[in-house]
Amino acid sequence: TASAGLVLSGGLFAAAPTVTTEDFVDKIDSPWDMAFMKAGTMFFTEKCKGLSVRLPSGAINKLHGVGTTTGYSSASADLFCDGQAGMMGVAIDPQFASNRFIYVYSSSNLDGKLGNRVMRFKLNDAMTGVSDRTDIVTDIGYKPKATKHPFGGPGAHNGGRIRFSPADGFLYVTTGDNHLGTAPQSPTYIGGKVLRIDRDGKAAPDNKPPAGFDPRVFTYGHRNPQGIAFRPSDNRP
Repeated sequence: TASAGLVLSGGLFAAAPTVTTEDFVDKIDSPWDMAFMKAGTMFFTEKCKGLSVRLPSGAINKLHGVGTTTGYSSASADLFCDGQAGMMGVAIDPQFASNRFIYVYSSSNLDGKLGNRVMRFKLNDAMTGVSDRTDIVTDIGYKPKATKHPFGGPGAHNGGRIRFSPADGFLYVTTGDNHLGTAPQSPTYIGGKVLRIDRDGKAAPDNKPPAGFDPRVFTYGHRNPQGIAFRPSDNRP
């Protein structure tokens, strides 16, 4: 219980802790996700710009841009941002030291088809650029402009968080319902779900979705999950 700047702790009032802030990265636009390495290197995404890495020295290298974004070592013309959509989640492969794989979740209009994708890139040794884009999940839904909905514009409810489990090494992917009411319960529409996949996008072999469901589905019935974490006690989500 808080009272007059004091907090009750162990039956006695103690002074409330002092919270301070420090600028770690500034002048960024709509930061969406971060992924850290033990040495302090931080990968982060800006929804309408792209993927960057902050080195322990404080230097920032812009790795992969959204659409025609300039200043990045490379870019993909099919990636875009609109409303809530854009480049969202980022994750580091547990075996990064040997494979140098980085993953991002982003909206795409590849071949004229609107959707969300999970992409894998390989980071160069200098941490100045990525290559070898491989789209490991290509069928996550997207809310188009034509959708009639009483609130929320196009590109709403994408989900977008991606994390590797420290316990099983699989990649967990959260997907939104795209304002489609039937999506969370649908066995085949990959919206309103949490997927559990390997680094190539294949279903984890011990997933147990209901009969008729896509084998990548780990949980379903969600609205717009934009976060996932693993409990320190047993590393379960």
